Amino acid sequence: MDVSESTNKKSNSHTGFLWLATFIAAMGSLLFGYDTGIVNGSLEFMAVKGQLDLTAFQQGIVSSGLTLGAAFGAIIGGPFADKIGRKKILTILGIIFSVGALGCAFATNINILIVFRFVLGLAVGSASANVPVYIAEIAPTELRGKMVTTAQVMIVSGQFVAFGVNAALTPLGAQNAAIWRWMLGLGTIPGIILWIGMYLIPESPRWLVSQGKMNKALGVLRRIRSAASVDSEMKEIQDKDKADKELNAEQATFKELISKRWVVQILITGAMLGIIQQFAGINSIMYYGGKIIQESGFDTTVAAILNAGNGFLSIVGAVLGMFTIDWLGRRKLEFAGLTICGITLVSAGVIHTVAPNASWAGITIVVLVYLYIIFFQGTLGPVTWLINSEIFPQRYRGIGTGITIFVLWIGNFIVGLLSPVLLEWNMSNTFYIFAVCCVLGIIFVALRVPETKGVPLEEIEKYFRTKYDK
Repeated sequence: MDVSESTNKKSNSHTGFLWLATFIAAMGSLLFGYDTGIVNGSLEFMAVKGQLDLTAFQQGIVSSGLTLGAAFGAIIGGPFADKIGRKKILTILGIIFSVGALGCAFATNINILIVFRFVLGLAVGSASANVPVYIAEIAPTELRGKMVTTAQVMIVSGQFVAFGVNAALTPLGAQNAAIWRWMLGLGTIPGIILWIGMYLIPESPRWLVSQGKMNKALGVLRRIRSAASVDSEMKEIQDKDKADKELNAEQATFKELISKRWVVQILITGAMLGIIQQFAGINSIMYYGGKIIQESGFDTTVAAILNAGNGFLSIVGAVLGMFTIDWLGRRKLEFAGLTICGITLVSAGVIHTVAPNASWAGITIVVLVYLYIIFFQGTLGPVTWLINSEIFPQRYRGIGTGITIFVLWIGNFIVGLLSPVLLEWNMSNTFYIFAVCCVLGIIFVALRVPETKGVPLEEIEKYFRTKYDK
């Protein structure tokens, strides 16, 4: 065996180990998708008399309790991980996901269920903040984009798995309405994979350097990098850590953030993008898609099977978005997504209003929902997260993105809480409301959101300073 062949084998070994670490950490993202999506099919069985006998509003509380927890999990998860480490926080999240799923499965009343859904929400929110950070910190520069976007793909994959579980178990619910306990309880399995798997993979070398643990960081780099690149990357990490600590000696505070008009305008822009993303209606469809399909004329079992398509097409949309976001630009994708989502929502609403009993109506509405999901997951879904990561200056990025993600999750909470009531009131009007929000979103993006494709971060900061610092 010559030297080059030996080097290639070692390089492939490092890459394979990195992808294993990425997959294990991304279990947190898969659980994000699973725990938000599984209520789609389980609520119907929880609501049955003899089970939890839930009203429409109580169903909204069960669903949105998780997203309320996620809002707080997102805002506290990052700082907590900075203190105890990326590996340790993800290990703890694996335990919380496992215990939370079991708690939901064995809940004897709505109060216990809500508590455990809230606990799961804390884990979901923290995972949404920490999984991409861990992957970004262990990934080499040339693989970072692919590895980090694995987290987004795993979120929609988790929803797909949830819808598949619902489709497989729903037929059993005719004889046993308690099948919802299995639906929720199966979330324990990926939780255990995350929990146990984190013991097999290393701590982030960047976090270790930030804690002054240089020898441990060097040991990790030797496991995940080729020997030729270890010393240079170690020096790069140390230099960056030194610069960050000098910068953080005067870390921005919330009081300082709101005292600068141009920074407040960035905060408003980012927060409103999160609100637009949520009030375009995606999570009403992802959480209550089964109910929407039943309202379109399909029985429970067929609705569960058709609803599994929502999860699959979410994956298709996310992958398409991954390959177009740097090609078409952020604003074009936002405009395209809001326009097409609005058109499909109005079309579905009109059909449900004027021809609800037509033989073609049900399947047409399902197709429109599918189109909506593909375009949302390929546009509004990823673009919102990306723009929020770009528009804040370095000094305000941590506190600013923490606030905007919190607002996004609160929007998710409101949509999840009110959707069952709105759908019970009138499905067509619910679609129209979300379509109006899409139109308002187009206006907001046109007036407030700059194109950030290919623009240096310093130039983005200059744009907001010039426009609002007067």
